[in-house]
Amino acid sequence: MTDLPPAPAHSSSASGESPAESALRLTPGLVIREATAGDVPAMVGVVNRAYRGEGGWTTEAHLVGGLRIDEAEMQSLLDDPDYLVLVAEQGGRLTGCCYTHRHDDGAEFGLFAVDPDVQSAGVGGALLESQIARRALEGLESIDLQVLQSRPELAAWYARHGFVATGEVVPFAGAPENLKVEGLGMERMVRDLRAPYAR
Repeated sequence: MTDLPPAPAHSSSASGESPAESALRLTPGLVIREATAGDVPAMVGVVNRAYRGEGGWTTEAHLVGGLRIDEAEMQSLLDDPDYLVLVAEQGGRLTGCCYTHRHDDGAEFGLFAVDPDVQSAGVGGALLESQIARRALEGLESIDLQVLQSRPELAAWYARHGFVATGEVVPFAGAPENLKVEGLGMERMVRDLRAPYAR
């Protein structure tokens, strides 16, 4: 069904399956794979609909303006060996994507987007856990991410997936002029890959 690696040692499932395998089992027909250059237009479309469009629960259109990413920026991620970019497919249609950017003994999780038409159906959880499964097998110790302030529902979703708020707030990562709320920052969260996690 997908190219997932075997269950990592930190899996705490009674059946021995990893959280990623569990997520995929609960989402029939979903395939998670590494992105290719041919996926760039579809990925850009999904990301901008999810972050800047209307209708999905992940939209930031009320907080941030402008495009989230363009095709040149997306291609640069695929060209960088420190980035692992994954996509979700259902019935041949690309419905989600995300990356991890490796640094030292950890990685940053980002550009996480699911098409608004299929949100809340398990695609996001499968993407997240697939990234973590791969990075855990590389021996990385943690995955960190940044959540835009004023998005408590998104922070709560990550908390349910094992992430813990550090209390650190960093400046908005995009162009400051795109902020619709002055002074809005990013809250940092971390998941320890050495600790057991049961989905």
